[in-house]
Amino acid sequence: MASRLEYKYLVPENLLPKIRAEVLIYTNYDPYAEIRPNKDYTVRSIYLDTVDLLCYIEKYEGYKIRNKYRIRVYNEPKEDSLVFLEIKRKNENFISKDRAKLYLNDLQSLFHSKNVEEYVLARVDGIGGYDEAKKFLFHYFSKQLVPSSLVVYEREAFVGKFGYDLRLTFDKNLRGSVNPAYKDIFEERNLRAAFPNYFILEVKFHQTFPAWIPRMITKYGLQRISISKYTNCIDINKNQMHFSSSLAF
Repeated sequence: MASRLEYKYLVPENLLPKIRAEVLIYTNYDPYAEIRPNKDYTVRSIYLDTVDLLCYIEKYEGYKIRNKYRIRVYNEPKEDSLVFLEIKRKNENFISKDRAKLYLNDLQSLFHSKNVEEYVLARVDGIGGYDEAKKFLFHYFSKQLVPSSLVVYEREAFVGKFGYDLRLTFDKNLRGSVNPAYKDIFEERNLRAAFPNYFILEVKFHQTFPAWIPRMITKYGLQRISISKYTNCIDINKNQMHFSSSLAF
């Protein structure tokens, strides 16, 4: 995936209808949001970290180059639910992502066998995500990554009408827990709210930043911030943190 810039803003919930109305002048809902009843979908990610929380620490210490590792699903569980293995890479202000997909029911078998050719599915372009999966497994085993946090939110996603390679997202009702098992990825119990009465606005683009976005940001007095869903969900659950060498499926 090509590197892109990603700007984030923490926005009071009461501004959501006004900001949505302005955004929809210049964008359309993305296809996955468009088909959902409320024009949003649920994102569920188990973040992986070392036993000493190296990824968490690197974020707080402000490392300019760092990775996050996560296992992601969407919406409600189904018999053929897909799961995505993701490495999100940050290099200064630029973000890129490696991603491979497989059936959730095959996740345990992949980890045990490491056979990406058998379990990883082809991308939309017909090319298998084997290299991406191999990179994920390399980090998974070499760093001895363990599930550290379950992060869940509802996302409204928009794509630009007029080019710019622009994507905006409203991430709502951010909530999380710590020390999940992989089988708990669809779990809603014990999730704690990270930012009650706020949502996270993310603006994602490659080069050109359309002029209407700075006007909107200024109009509503929003401040660009560095915010991590993962680290904030760890913070609100710190008293429950523990690690086990047994990774339950």
